[in-house]
Amino acid sequence: MPERATRVAVLWSRFGPYHLARLEAAGAAFSRRGGELFGIEIARKDSAYGWDVLEGSRSFDRVTLFGWEDYSAVPAEVITKAVSRALREIRPSAVAVNGWSSPEARAALRWCVAHHVPAVLMSDSKEDDANRTVLKESAKRLIIGALSAALVGGGPHARYLVNLGMPPERIFCGYDVVDNEHFRLSAQKLRCREEAERRRPELPERYFLTCCRFVPKKNLFRLLDAYASYRAHVPSPWGLVICGGGELEAELKGRAGDLGLDDVRWPGFVQYDQLPFYYGLSSAFILPSTTEQWGLVVNEAMASGLPVLVSEKAGCRYDLVEEGRNGYLFDPFDVDDMADAMRRISAMSDEERGAIGRRSEEIIADWDPQRFARGLWQAVQAARSAPGRKPGLIRRIGIRFLTHPRLCRRKPTS
Repeated sequence: MPERATRVAVLWSRFGPYHLARLEAAGAAFSRRGGELFGIEIARKDSAYGWDVLEGSRSFDRVTLFGWEDYSAVPAEVITKAVSRALREIRPSAVAVNGWSSPEARAALRWCVAHHVPAVLMSDSKEDDANRTVLKESAKRLIIGALSAALVGGGPHARYLVNLGMPPERIFCGYDVVDNEHFRLSAQKLRCREEAERRRPELPERYFLTCCRFVPKKNLFRLLDAYASYRAHVPSPWGLVICGGGELEAELKGRAGDLGLDDVRWPGFVQYDQLPFYYGLSSAFILPSTTEQWGLVVNEAMASGLPVLVSEKAGCRYDLVEEGRNGYLFDPFDVDDMADAMRRISAMSDEERGAIGRRSEEIIADWDPQRFARGLWQAVQAARSAPGRKPGLIRRIGIRFLTHPRLCRRKPTS
């Protein structure tokens, strides 16, 4: 029997490369099943990230609410009205919302409750991301009660939602994926002409790579301290390349200078099509964050065939990192532990590191946009088949209060 026709709207603040890869895969999968996918982005620019604006869509219907305005400049009240208008015009059979705190997510949830349309939560929040208070967790439980299913990053994210009251049979994995082929194929091509490519940006022969925004939770000051310790105890140390930018850039470069790390490379913010260049010539990737819901850069590094050194606080560590097989974990608050992880990987032979990199590729092979497409489809079907129930008066009042635009906050979306 053919599956029921499904029309789904998916919301993000803006479409970066990761969102478009997921939506293209999901749109094609939905189409094969007789469904239709609408991707709603609030704006095409977002000051949190410097991605180039990417145009077009092939397999899904793209809806942009505010054209060339920056997402951070659009008032929450305006977003709420625009989202409601867009959903009214699309008439979806289900809506997938990113988290529960952004203006667009809460506006969509409010609309779904008012029109009895099942809502799917897309989330990579986990228990240890922040200090949890009784009041905030109670508010989340109220919101969870209005959601019909969820698509999460992995194990710890699913467990957190279960603790908040989401039935485990309505939680599916596959939210945090990247276009593996973009990184794998580009890295392979670069390595075929490695010597010439390495001279162009004057990169070290061997180096640790990290890519992130320069904000406190990325823990780059401790990374520099760990790298200085590593250099002091290794006869032929690797280099360090830090891609990105942000509010702490001047302070970080000052710290590197104070530590005598004049050879650290700072390429700046690297656009998506240039990222494989740095991954492909790197020897290992390191993610030092003290807080990290997932860590998509680890996906990228693994797809590029790299060993990975990952903070124990990163959400992806539970599903992607096999200790000693494709990399190592470390305590991000312990500079010596971080430095030791760097020492261990650099002390390996080329053959040993090559085997670890190949294991990274094997693990990440199943974490591609098709996984997102499958997970979203399963979540939508679970949401639509969930027992119908109209929220009681107290829950409706509570949700209406919690989804008020003035209570919304903005944060970068994965």
